[in-house]
Amino acid sequence: MTAIVNTETCNGCGECVQACPLDAITIQNEKAVVDADVCGDCGACVDVCPTQSITVS
Repeated sequence: MTAIVNTETCNGCGECVQACPLDAITIQNEKAVVDADVCGDCGACVDVCPTQSITVS
């Protein structure tokens, strides 16, 4: 399982980057990008996303 970003609704605010304890998320081209090899499925990014653009599946 890994975090998945809906790029249609992501506004690139960076809240998820700050919340991720594993530094698995970066902002590229004004959108959040998750490194699936690093993501630990904790859901911290889901909880802080103001646009509800991140799910874990």
